[in-house]
Amino acid sequence: MARVHFVYPNVTELKQRGGLIERWERARNARCDIVEVPADLIKNKTEVERTGQDVGAFLTQSSIELLYQRDRPVPADLKYSLHTDPSIPRNDRHGRRIVPPLRWHDPAWVSAYADMLLGLSDYLGTSPHAVEIYSGDRKNTVADIVRAIAVLSGAYLDALGSSPIFLLVNRAEQAVFSETQLRSFWLHLTDHCPDIETFAGVALDIRQFRIAKGDESAAAFARIFPESLKGFHMPAGPREPGNESTFWDSVSATMLSLRHEFFVKPDVIQQSRVEDGVRFAAGMLRRAGRELPPA
Repeated sequence: MARVHFVYPNVTELKQRGGLIERWERARNARCDIVEVPADLIKNKTEVERTGQDVGAFLTQSSIELLYQRDRPVPADLKYSLHTDPSIPRNDRHGRRIVPPLRWHDPAWVSAYADMLLGLSDYLGTSPHAVEIYSGDRKNTVADIVRAIAVLSGAYLDALGSSPIFLLVNRAEQAVFSETQLRSFWLHLTDHCPDIETFAGVALDIRQFRIAKGDESAAAFARIFPESLKGFHMPAGPREPGNESTFWDSVSATMLSLRHEFFVKPDVIQQSRVEDGVRFAAGMLRRAGRELPPA
């Protein structure tokens, strides 16, 4: 059976940005085998003051060194994922509310993004197992996003000889928010860039999906290409955000059908809720007959 990875989320008790080792120790205690590391653009007043950069700016090498902890040695079995900027409202240095744009339609911007991710990976001392990206506003098309993933993956292959898997996360009110755009994304990728199919997929944020689809969630979920689903953001229980058995039965059945490795990340921000999220997802996976990380 294909491997299922549990991802320890970026909980509020952790030093934001920070390093790998503390996350790894907490992850193992929660029976997670991958840790999530934030890889946002400059995102708040504190980071503006520390780095001298504006909100929404790419991290420079000096900013990476200021904001992250360089742990050495990195354990050989440590795996991590990068959670990149979700393009949500932020306060700039003047207190104004802005949304830093994701410019997947701009080749120069994408190239600079690749440089930032590679610089961060180098500083952390090992390459990520996965990188989660968001679609941003509707100026970005699925074709733009597919081309961007090809550039990002190619940059890792050229620099390090291997590429993480790039997972597109759906978000309500962004360019990719429902099964319609997720299907279009996967069709465009497999039609135009089949060579990166191994390095790309969808991380389905179930909460955001249900916000977008409401009572149609079960039927909409069934229309997503199963082969594209390589990650799930799972709530801590069926009542977050709904308890309809039809939807969860559909999710469980799809997990049973998958023949590739995939990631499950509890959609929680408090450390005390991580084990609840792992327990809920693990129960679904056991019912689906999946191989789980060792206790």
